[in-house]
Amino acid sequence: MKVLSRPLAGLLVLTASCLASAEDFRLEEGFVRLDNGKDLEGWTGSLAGWSVVDGAIHLDAKQARGDIYFGKPHSRNCIIRLQFKASPNADSGIYVHGSQLQCRDYPKAGPKHYAVSAKPAGEWNDLEFDITDGVAVVKLNGEVIEKAWKIGSAANKGLGLQRERGDFDFRYIRIKEKS
Repeated sequence: MKVLSRPLAGLLVLTASCLASAEDFRLEEGFVRLDNGKDLEGWTGSLAGWSVVDGAIHLDAKQARGDIYFGKPHSRNCIIRLQFKASPNADSGIYVHGSQLQCRDYPKAGPKHYAVSAKPAGEWNDLEFDITDGVAVVKLNGEVIEKAWKIGSAANKGLGLQRERGDFDFRYIRIKEKS
């Protein structure tokens, strides 16, 4: 019987855990996923510099020329959930009916009250908007970071991803309309 070297065994364990975490995602009841993990189908705008890498929408900030939007608008009463990962000192954002919430390497770029709940650059963060009548409670990794964030008034705009500074990844973007 052959014995695996420690570095090779460690690599196998790391690879298995990464695969398991990607496979662990389950779409919650009532939610519709906006990204498909394969391509940018359904997204509009300046798609140059945006791609899908390892199941996530990837922003190459040096190549990108603009923001992208999901083609179908959502209501002012919904729940939006997603994960994002920022490169060091990166800055992007999520547009909801035209208003932008900064998504960034919070520990490095701030604001400080967001940084407390944020994971370091290169790690996935969970972001949730629970919107009622156009006002959202925003949670970052389960902690409330905004109690009354007002979404925009552009009802014809779908959810948007901003191109600004540094590389960014977004995945598991999903929405549930409230009844």
